[in-house]
Amino acid sequence: MQEPVFSYVPGVSFLHTLDPRTKLAAVMLLGILTFRTESFFGIGVLFAFFVALTSFSGLPAGVFFRAVRPMLLFIIFIFLAQLFFTEGRVLASLWVLHPSLEGFQNGLRLSARFILLLLFAALMTASTDPSAITCGIERMLRPLPLRWLGVNSFELATMMNLSIAFLPLLFERVERTKAAQASRGMYFGKDPFHSVPALAVPLIRGVIRDAEELALAMESRGYQGTRRTSMHELLMQTRDWASLLALALFAALLLEF
Repeated sequence: MQEPVFSYVPGVSFLHTLDPRTKLAAVMLLGILTFRTESFFGIGVLFAFFVALTSFSGLPAGVFFRAVRPMLLFIIFIFLAQLFFTEGRVLASLWVLHPSLEGFQNGLRLSARFILLLLFAALMTASTDPSAITCGIERMLRPLPLRWLGVNSFELATMMNLSIAFLPLLFERVERTKAAQASRGMYFGKDPFHSVPALAVPLIRGVIRDAEELALAMESRGYQGTRRTSMHELLMQTRDWASLLALALFAALLLEF
């Protein structure tokens, strides 16, 4: 059976052994760096950096293809919207549409940025246990005065981790719902507008039912939303600080170009 998107792949690589806080901070910094980089040279360097990180992780390429594939239509839409609706030097005339050179460049730039965000996020989730991500987020949010908002760091970390865990289940439920509707005679390619309600209604009902079952399961096990112990004892080691320092130097050099 094919693994769902953004799922954890156990391993013993260098990235797997890093502290989850190191990887969370690295993904945030790389996300900021992705949208601050304007040149195609900088974007190409980020792709090369991702390839280098992948070589350290030992993860199969299919993990990253599965992360990009669900968002492929959205990325294509962004590219076409920039291509046809950005004013500039006209490349050709296609009826009422006039693609421009500037639109082509902006479309490539935005598409590459979204792909990079998906790839870096997939790299983090594939090399980090979900429970370790929860613990890392909780430790990073703990110094913030969240009590004034009526929540605590552990509740926010739990919600974020559940969102990450439910994402692959959501895509799996979409495939099962499509298969169930197809077995009842629904053909999605013939009338897409008519097939959207047939897919969305049972999908939303199934997601709400899954959320209710999860809430009941957590309550039956005594979940209180307060600070709890964790199986992961987080400790920033020398390799974590060295990795963050190397990433900061890489970001500073890239922003200079």
